[in-house]
Amino acid sequence: MPRKLLIPVVTFLLIFSCIKNSAGLKKSDIPPLVNQFLAMHVQYHTLDNELAGRIFDNFIMSLDYGKYYFYKKDIREFNKYRDKTDDYIQNGQFSFIDDIFSVYKKRSKETNRIVRDLINGAFDFKVDEKIIVDRDKVDYAGTQEEMRERWRKNIKLQLLNYLTSDQSLEEAKKKLLKKYELLQKRIDEIDEDKLLDRFMNAFSMALDPHSNYLTHDEEEDFNISMKLKLEGIGVRLKSEDGFVIVESIIAGGAADKLPEKIRLKPGDKIIAVAQAGGEPVDVVDMDLRDVVKKIRGSKGTEVRLTILRGTGEGNKTARMIIPIMREEISLKDSAAESEIFLITNDRNKKTGYVKLPSFYYDKERGKSSSGDLKAILTKLKSENVSAVVLDLRGNPGGLLNEAIDIAGFFIDSGPVLQIVDGRNPPNVIYDNSESIVYKGPLVVLVDKFSASASEILAGAIKDYRRGLIIGPDNTFGKGTVQSYNELPFKKGAVKITISLFYQPGGTSNQLNGIDPDIKVPDLTTIFDIGESKSRYPLKWKKIESAQFKPFGMVNPAMVARLKAVSVSRINTSDKYRKLIEKIKKYQEQINSKTISLKEESSIEKQKQKELEKTFNKEGRKKLIDLDNDLFLREAFNITGDYINMLGR
Repeated sequence: MPRKLLIPVVTFLLIFSCIKNSAGLKKSDIPPLVNQFLAMHVQYHTLDNELAGRIFDNFIMSLDYGKYYFYKKDIREFNKYRDKTDDYIQNGQFSFIDDIFSVYKKRSKETNRIVRDLINGAFDFKVDEKIIVDRDKVDYAGTQEEMRERWRKNIKLQLLNYLTSDQSLEEAKKKLLKKYELLQKRIDEIDEDKLLDRFMNAFSMALDPHSNYLTHDEEEDFNISMKLKLEGIGVRLKSEDGFVIVESIIAGGAADKLPEKIRLKPGDKIIAVAQAGGEPVDVVDMDLRDVVKKIRGSKGTEVRLTILRGTGEGNKTARMIIPIMREEISLKDSAAESEIFLITNDRNKKTGYVKLPSFYYDKERGKSSSGDLKAILTKLKSENVSAVVLDLRGNPGGLLNEAIDIAGFFIDSGPVLQIVDGRNPPNVIYDNSESIVYKGPLVVLVDKFSASASEILAGAIKDYRRGLIIGPDNTFGKGTVQSYNELPFKKGAVKITISLFYQPGGTSNQLNGIDPDIKVPDLTTIFDIGESKSRYPLKWKKIESAQFKPFGMVNPAMVARLKAVSVSRINTSDKYRKLIEKIKKYQEQINSKTISLKEESSIEKQKQKELEKTFNKEGRKKLIDLDNDLFLREAFNITGDYINMLGR
């Protein structure tokens, strides 16, 4: 099939001049919306066979992600549409969407009868059987018997979630029956608008993971999430395999202040949500937006999350109930902090440790990450520190200009990043300040959760050879820029990836992130996250380096020597040996992609109650806690070696 060019349209006014003044998408809206995405996208400007297949697959997944409805024979029949999806869009022919959905509605009614029959049956919760949660490893069911068996395990897992909350089996079954009655009602209520919303997102996410079509309701939620002050628990969530999963913890939020024993962790699966004193509401297979509404609430109120977490002991999964007091996320709590640490080697060097949770700017308070960091660096210089350790672990990014300004504190005026839109020459972004705030040895700490602006800063420091980058693994790998535009007539909004970030040297952090100079083991390596793990991530090609003069404070020979000494130190540490064993066990459990369907013992439930008792007894963690942060301990050791190597 030849490639087809959709005519680029420059303005929203022209694109939507023929759209009716009413909320909700219509079939006639799809072609101009597709045109807008292709006109603005950084890489894809035409529809072709590859995109057609992606769109088709995404649409099927939007209806039946868990493969609990469609059969193999259904997918074989649908495949006649797969390579023609681009033609259908270009010609405004969308009857195939209705054909697929009519089969889906038929299967949902069949499934509802299977589910009701199974719920009313018997279950043995002492049998240790497993359910696979990685749906990519599961094919569509070939027979009704096969479909019934996968639903039996699914229902058993959901009943077990209720039983964990100290409900009787009879109560659990009643609630589960009610849940599927409501689910069937929601399916019956899917109209053309909602179906086209799904299809439009199937298209947008075929381009890359961050291009999206947002409905009017989703647009309102997005605007709420972008406000400076949020009332909630301070976590980023994602939906996967029917579970709402903790993606990251927002520094300074309520979840970040929990005692260590009951702190949420990335990868935790939220299976139920309860308000203070209320009953837990099962949220497995619930829409992410609906779950967020249950978690979000007024400052000073409590929400209790029931979560599933891998224990690292074989394939065992623990259930925990985590109480969190909602609060307003305060800038003060997410601001840069510092402390002086004495590295006890042969010279006993003072080191300035700086924790930077995000790149922030508050116009009302006249407070910013760059302003705070400049003051901290000035103070540390007055204390005659021998080095500065800048900790960007867990920093998800923030304002790009702040990262550019902070990079300028460590380098002369010069390029900090390049931005490529696929149509024009790279746009080189400079730090124009010729003064350097801190000239001494610099060590930057990163991990998998260091993303976006964090990667820009770390990448610039690495390219300039200005400082040493230490991390357990590559950074997250988000190097894309999105444009956000509201659509007229309450038809929602579009978020389109319009460009890619590049480092000064001509490589991009997109996809694989920033590779540390020295890697030190840490528990965060077990989390299977990052841009490269997402669906259809954008790839990049190297571009020409911008003109800049490296500092030469780091070189390959120096890195090799520091790495060898660090490896030797780690290999002789009992604490690190135990940590590495724990990492291996966790990775085995995560890679299995299974959940046990065996009820936990009363001993495990008692342990959970003891953990909850500590909720109000423990304070916030210390800024420097080397007993529990082996990575930071080794980073300080490497910093000491680095200072000696530089002769400082």
